[in-house]
Parts: sequence; C-alpha cells; structure tokens
Amino acid sequence: MREDNRPPGVGARAGPRLHACLLTSAYPVDYTRLLDREAAALAAAGLRVTLIGLGDRVPDRVPPGVEVVPVSGGRGLGKAVLLHRLDRAARAARADVYHCCDPWALGIGLRITGQRPGTFLVYDSSESYPEFYRDRLDWPGPIRLAVAARVRCLERRASRRAAAVIETNATRAQRFERLGRTPVLVPNYPPLELAVESPAAREPWIAYTGLVSRFRGFDVLVRAFGSVGARLPDARLKVAGKFEPGSEAGMRKLVRECGLESRIDFLGWLPYRDLFRLLGRCSAGVILLQPGRWNDYTGLPNKLFEFMGAGLGVIASDFPEMAAVVSETGCGWLVDPADEDSVGRALEQALADSPGCRRRGEAGRQAVSRRYNWDAARAALLGVYGRLSP
Repeated sequence: MREDNRPPGVGARAGPRLHACLLTSAYPVDYTRLLDREAAALAAAGLRVTLIGLGDRVPDRVPPGVEVVPVSGGRGLGKAVLLHRLDRAARAARADVYHCCDPWALGIGLRITGQRPGTFLVYDSSESYPEFYRDRLDWPGPIRLAVAARVRCLERRASRRAAAVIETNATRAQRFERLGRTPVLVPNYPPLELAVESPAAREPWIAYTGLVSRFRGFDVLVRAFGSVGARLPDARLKVAGKFEPGSEAGMRKLVRECGLESRIDFLGWLPYRDLFRLLGRCSAGVILLQPGRWNDYTGLPNKLFEFMGAGLGVIASDFPEMAAVVSETGCGWLVDPADEDSVGRALEQALADSPGCRRRGEAGRQAVSRRYNWDAARAALLGVYGRLSP
C-alpha cells in the first residue's frame, strides 16, 4: 500500500522526490492557477516544486513544499533581460521536469532539456498563443505575424519533444491534434470550497469582474443596463476589476451619458475572498467577451466557474466552450455579446424573475460541486506526472 498521496511513479526517478520547475515569463509568481493550484497540487503529491515567474518579491502566501523565485524584467529590451534571468534561474534549479507555461518559457525549457539528457519537458498552454500574438492590435502587422510564426515553430517542437502537452479546453487543444499530439486537458476550474451554500436572499445586483474593456463588452453592458434600468429601479451593477489602460475616461463618460453614475459601483481590484463576499450578494454575473479575437471566442474563463460556484445566474457570450457549459447545466442565459437588446433581455429576466435566477444559480453551484472544480483538474495534472518515468 502507498504511504503517500503521490500519483503512481512520482518520486521514483530522482531519489526521494521528483523536482518540477514551473517556469513562466508571462504570469506573476502569485498567479492563482500556477501558485495556488498547480504548484500546490504537485507539492502536496510529494514532488519538490520550484515556481519561477514575474515579480519583485516572494508573495505572502506560499503553499508548503513550494519554493518561489520571482524574477523582474520588462518589455522590449527589458524582455530580453527578463528571459536571460529566467534562463539562469531555471538552470540553477537543476530540476527533473521543466513545466513551461508560455511560449518564451517553452523556448528556455527546450534548450535546457535538450542539453540535459534524462530531464522532462511539459508544455502547459493556457491560451492559443499563435492567435494571441496575431491579434495584438497594439503591434504593427508584420511584427504580429512574425511573432505568431515563431510561436507556432516553438509549439511544433514541443509537440515532438515534450513528455506532455497540457491545454485548458478541447477547442484550443485542436491545434496540437493537427500536429499529431493529443494534449491532456487541465481546465482552469476553481477550488471546490467556493461552491458554498447559497445565501437565503440576494440583492438585485449584477456582477462584472476582471478587466473593464470594450473587448470584454463593458460598453455593451452599460448601454444594455441603462435600457432596462427604468423598469428595475433597485438594480445595480457592481464592477470589480481594473480599467484597460487608456480606457477609463471613455468608459466613465459613457456611464455619465447613460445617466448611471449612481447605479454603477466601480470597486477596483478586490482580493479573492472579498470578491466572493461580493458575489454572494449578487443575483447574476456577466461575461461578454466580444467576437473577433480567437482566444476570447474559444475561452472558458475562470470567472464562469467562479460565478457558478457562488450560485449566480450567468449571462454569457454564446461562444462554443461557454455555451456548452451553460447549456448543459442550465446555469444561465446565452446572448449575442455585441447586441445590446440581447444582453438587455437577459438582464431583465435575471433581475425581474428572482426565483428563476436563483434556480439557475443553484444549478450552476451544484455543477461546480459535482464536476467543474479543481479536484477534477488536479487529477488530470497529477496523471501527467504519474506517467513520467526514467
């Protein structure tokens, strides 16, 4: 009988514990998916874990068994400095597994594992990165195309050489399947403890979380909310997040033009626990990713499951991955995210029919309790490491 909770095979390769180095040039070291979920899960399973990523200091919260190495850098020439520092820190870790979480970290992992026989490479892709860079409208077209081509080249190499490729959903996994590789799906589900019992009463509030941006449909939401506001005088919109750089003045002007200054509360970026206290009082949550960017169209954002786990009815863009979850669970409404009328009808149904909204919210909460939680995703992650062998 096993005396620990390691997946089969973990720890057999490098003495008492396999050493995994999670490496990212794109995310801060306190990014929840990497620190609180993946790194914590691997450490709890008996691995030695080093997490190397962006930051100026070690975060206050570090799971047991995880070493955090923050590395500072910047954009442009600063990015080159950052990658050099990441490469040096990754080599110094002398890990058995290099678990790379973005294309530029992947480039480092490919070099290290190519030079050190017996080490493993894992590519953990949480975006469709070639399309991500292709859609960077703040870059000139030739640069976008060149960077996207470079990323495709790195991912082709990973498809041939990596011990495992990880993706977050089936639609994004298709690009690796076309290269002859079947990724392991490790969805970005929330921890099970978020699916708590719903409160007895909720306020007629709509929650919007994350980046306040036209790409996230905030302007459509404001106009739709304004159109139903006269019929729902107690309704409020609670906004927990930051403005996209350069957008705040325009968004606040739109709020004033719609006469909604007293009914939209901008709360800024909230700590995770404070965010869930807010969600526990709201009736519905809105996700209005807009058409035009592939990663948004194929996204299965964590906030969908956060809303569901908190028992909110969900108003979501009718895009493939989100539509599958909302339709299967009956947790909310699917809308055309660019159509104010479509969004307005869903807002009115959610706020005018409180019992119906609560039924949808409870259906979502139950679905998170049964299936859409980190316990299920963690099992897939540990399965990847359980298959590693000398």
